[in-house]
Amino acid sequence: MVEKAQMRYLTHVLIGLLTALALAAPLKLADTQKVGELKLGLDSSQVASMLGKPAKESKAIEEGATGLTVKDQSFPKRGLVVTLSREGKATVWRVERFRVSAPCAWKTPQGIGIGSSQQEVRKAYQELLDKESESAEQMVVGSIYGGIIFHFKNGKVDSIFVGAAAE
Repeated sequence: MVEKAQMRYLTHVLIGLLTALALAAPLKLADTQKVGELKLGLDSSQVASMLGKPAKESKAIEEGATGLTVKDQSFPKRGLVVTLSREGKATVWRVERFRVSAPCAWKTPQGIGIGSSQQEVRKAYQELLDKESESAEQMVVGSIYGGIIFHFKNGKVDSIFVGAAAE
């Protein structure tokens, strides 16, 4: 009986240590590029099942900087604009970038959403903030070449852009 009790104790200690290690792990950019269930790389069928039919869809165009064919899907009642891309003549469209604004109530995995304060964003992402791109109007997590850009109005998050803003 003593061995079983010791094993249970050791199991609990090990679980506690693993949990502490996981909580202490540094925040990674890839873990942040999501708002609600929307994230980069989802295919268009996943977006459609999540959001339904877009209110508006732009004509597909080729981006000179990336060589990708892109199109925007707008969901104004949800506060979302999703840019889908595909390479060449591929049939699968994937989320390349997206913008979130009011009335969207979704949040990032770090708990940041529309209406969050600059202080909340700074606290949640402090180790990943691009200090050179920071201003009173925006904070960049990662970089403009791939990350999250929080736009502020009156000190509160007004919109969230996820993806590459520059190439």
